Amino acid sequence: MVLDLLSHNPLLTATVLFVALYLQWYRNRLKSVDHLPGLRVAFSPLSLPGALLPTSSWNPGLGWYWQWRTTAYMNHENDIISIVPFVFGKPLYYTCSSKVAQHLLSNETKVNLEKPKLLSRVFLLWGESLISANGNLWKKFRRLLAPAFTPQTFSLVFRESVAIYREMLAEQGWDRENEAAIDDVGQLALRMTLVVLARCGFGVPLSWSEEATTDGSIPFGESLNVVCHTHIERLVIPNWAYKLPIQRLQHMDKAWKALGVYMRELIAARRSAIDSTSIEAQTEKGDLFTRLIEALDEDARIGLEESEVIGNTFALMFAGHETTARTLTATLGYLALYQDEQAKAYSEIVQLLGSRTELTLEDVTKMDFIHGCFHEALRLHPAGPMLPRDLTKDVYVELQHPYPRTMCLPKGSRVIIDMIGIHHNPHTFPEPERFKPSRWEGVPEHEVTMFGWGPRACIGRKFATTEAVTVLALFLRDWMLEVALEPGETIQTYQERVMGQSRLLGLAFGVETVPIKFCRRHPL
Repeated sequence: MVLDLLSHNPLLTATVLFVALYLQWYRNRLKSVDHLPGLRVAFSPLSLPGALLPTSSWNPGLGWYWQWRTTAYMNHENDIISIVPFVFGKPLYYTCSSKVAQHLLSNETKVNLEKPKLLSRVFLLWGESLISANGNLWKKFRRLLAPAFTPQTFSLVFRESVAIYREMLAEQGWDRENEAAIDDVGQLALRMTLVVLARCGFGVPLSWSEEATTDGSIPFGESLNVVCHTHIERLVIPNWAYKLPIQRLQHMDKAWKALGVYMRELIAARRSAIDSTSIEAQTEKGDLFTRLIEALDEDARIGLEESEVIGNTFALMFAGHETTARTLTATLGYLALYQDEQAKAYSEIVQLLGSRTELTLEDVTKMDFIHGCFHEALRLHPAGPMLPRDLTKDVYVELQHPYPRTMCLPKGSRVIIDMIGIHHNPHTFPEPERFKPSRWEGVPEHEVTMFGWGPRACIGRKFATTEAVTVLALFLRDWMLEVALEPGETIQTYQERVMGQSRLLGLAFGVETVPIKFCRRHPL
């Protein structure tokens, strides 16, 4: 009877066939992750529709790892979960286990893990770089760049951080004020870290306030700022759209083109300067850009092409300045909230300075508690929220939850190291939602896991911490930080409204807007 009905109804037959094929297709997808528990949703969070649509019960989106951080991974009772979309997107493994992450990333070159090119497209807009490359190309970039992070570099970072802090005070008019309030301290942090990185990383004499050009072109600093905040848009907007009479798109296109011109001119100028400068003077300069330019004239197998110089320049500049700025913003916000922790940080500064008023680099290296404040803010809001890797062979990992066992992650799988899940995991970090700098007391640098694990851990971690701790110490030396409450608001609701609102901002994850009041410790 059923066969007779189907034979006389082609539409019904097609529907039944489609449903049968779909169920078999989805069954195979579940089998590909060995039916591992997790999320069964419409779209992969890494697919275009999944990323564009807001987080909901049927679409995790890009915000699920933050919005669901306290309940994800079945309340952190599973070290690894699967996400298997039933409409669009590749099945994925996600882990919130620091031990699994450490095992995978510490053996990255041995098991030949690869960064997915599709997810690194934003860094490929300018060319291959240390952030996007795999295999021998990555090894070449690492070999060339690692020697640029020297004591001379960190000394330069300290000096420029102090100079830029003073410039900021003068430009903001704070050098004549006993109190100041700012609607978003993140804007100050972004500018400070951009100027430090431009000066110390690439030898560009960027100032706090940039004068307009006389020919109507976009200034270097402004073009950097526009490019930094429009990477995703540049990736998805077609070229023809920039010809439309839409001022914002035209300005964005102009900024991107202007920055490309600036960088090529800068390469030519620095190349000429290197040719006429002694090796000793080049070494003393201590910036990353000089090291990249020097590699231009080397053999192709060990040197760089111009596109690779530009690619590495932009990758390090944008990733370096945004990640540091977002974490510096969060640190200032938490110190304003947690007055007891701010008092400890200030006490550390007073004890180190004694009768002196000016900081030294040696002081900064000894500020263990302030380092802990920066690390704790980075734990709560990891600037790089996920580390995706593709497996080129079967990899076995040891799990502890929900029970101890060995699990095989099969060849061809994509694993996402969930940095928010890991650093909000109560099995690793008790009271994970609390700002507690003391948890980093005595922790060796290589165990500060927010910078990653293994050979691909953040190459600029000391550059970032030197800058951030210097800036934090300067602020705390001169100012008391207080939260800027709205009428009728409590400290708790401020924390939920401000520190609880984090998302991907440009190329880094961080708190959206942090209003803070500054009160001078020693009134003028």
